[in-house]
Amino acid sequence: MSTTKSADLVNYAELARPTRLTKSLESFTALREGFITNDRDRRLKYSHWAQALNEANLHITVREEEIGAAANAYQEVAEHLAANLSWPPEAVSILTQGSVSTKTLIRSPNGGEKFDIDAVCQVDISRIEATNPMGFFESIGRALEDLKAQAKRRCWNIPFTGRPFYLEFTPSVPLDSVPTQILNSMAPRYRASRYERTALAVVDTPTSSWKTSNPAGMSKWVDDTAQRSLILVATLEAYAADRAKASVAPVPDQTVVITDTLRVAIRLFKRHRDICVRRGIIEAASKPISIIIVTLLTTCYEGLADLNRSFEHPVELLDELAALMPHLILKLDGKYRVDNPTVEGENFAEKWNDDDGERYRSFMIWCETLSADLKTILALTDPQEISKRVREVFGIPAPSGGGNGLPTIQPPAPRATPASSGLA
Repeated sequence: MSTTKSADLVNYAELARPTRLTKSLESFTALREGFITNDRDRRLKYSHWAQALNEANLHITVREEEIGAAANAYQEVAEHLAANLSWPPEAVSILTQGSVSTKTLIRSPNGGEKFDIDAVCQVDISRIEATNPMGFFESIGRALEDLKAQAKRRCWNIPFTGRPFYLEFTPSVPLDSVPTQILNSMAPRYRASRYERTALAVVDTPTSSWKTSNPAGMSKWVDDTAQRSLILVATLEAYAADRAKASVAPVPDQTVVITDTLRVAIRLFKRHRDICVRRGIIEAASKPISIIIVTLLTTCYEGLADLNRSFEHPVELLDELAALMPHLILKLDGKYRVDNPTVEGENFAEKWNDDDGERYRSFMIWCETLSADLKTILALTDPQEISKRVREVFGIPAPSGGGNGLPTIQPPAPRATPASSGLA
């Protein structure tokens, strides 16, 4: 029977990974030996971990009013471009991409540090002269000079002084509108492979050429995958009922809660990575980039769904995603790969192959630290100890406001798993 690529990766990872944390801990003896016999008792067993992890997730959420302010900034930039380039307003549209569009944006643990908002400037190429990729890219930069825009590889960074965010702003044209002569000049191995209708042509400044990109496709992939439920239906229904009875303030509709386990995993794991940098466990320059974390976790979740795996509780699924994630890295012909699922040939881990393995080592150290931290959380049974440990691991201030959010423990950095051929 044929399987999907994601399912194949998960099958390999299940063979390579250690025992699932929640199934190997002493605190789960009662579950394994049948002393807990009904769904209510099982949910109570998990409830303290779920509550503490969900509180951490809510704490790192960027407030809705901050997102709204950023949305206003998109329109400001669009109007700025239309005015400075004498383009018709209807020729320019600004669309969110990345963590904002997938509801996985998190705030920095470093106080007032800005968060980044990724956006694409989608231009109607039938109205604009864009046959020269560098000319197109640089014309955008000149139009944004008074916004202090700074050029990066494929985008312009707009700092927005005095606001809590900055924009990463990528000029693009819809791929299906690109003339044949431009399409033929693009790198042939970079073709849209999923969600083709949302694919874009963006400027790759190091090569001065057009390349395929599909941020909307990536967001749709995360959204579609997150909607595939891996939690037993009875558990989800009971969890919702328990929340309705809880004596806590209702969660706003736009907030992601722990039953949306893929998005919560992306948020919490990104936060844990940032705390590992803060602890000095990994270096900021070599920390795993968010797109790699998102791709690996979504691939893992998709593969589990394709294999019809199911879990009794979101905490179990979070544990499984953490355990499998490091074993989903491909190594082909001596090169690390994390493939873009929407653009054939694009490797998100390309830089891993040009730094003597530093980024790979940082990734593995982070993954092992994440598993070790989750193990200590899941080994606890006292609600207050669980809450305290979760705050330490994810850099959350104490509820009283007296804490400073800094972790109070410094576990030793684990040794990185050595590189190997084939799947690593």
